[in-house]
Amino acid sequence: MKNQDQVIHEEMRKLIKKSCVVDSQLNPKFYSFQKSLLKFFFNAASVIIDRNKKIITLYGGAIVDHSPRSLYTINQLTTTNISYTNLEETLKGCLEKGEKASRFYKSQLFHYNNVAQVVADDAISA
Repeated sequence: MKNQDQVIHEEMRKLIKKSCVVDSQLNPKFYSFQKSLLKFFFNAASVIIDRNKKIITLYGGAIVDHSPRSLYTINQLTTTNISYTNLEETLKGCLEKGEKASRFYKSQLFHYNNVAQVVADDAISA
């Protein structure tokens, strides 16, 4: 029997695969999901995915106190380019284990798998 973290990772892999289908390139919802996952993994302030050049551009900076809430000054911002051959595999490689990661993945699954819409549609009112 699978534990909750295994189920969450399996569902994230499914969502990543779904977001990388060729037709989804035009879907801003999936682009937003992919950017969110990369921002979380790399602790970046901003992300751009160039599918034509197969480059991920990360904007961020050096965090002195290692707090995700630290603010950057304009002088601290750095740009990092990462090339990839397969976006789906790159995104799957960003999946981590741990309590913080699990909470983030649950929120992503809830938001991007339209759980909120299903709950609202199926809700019974008194």
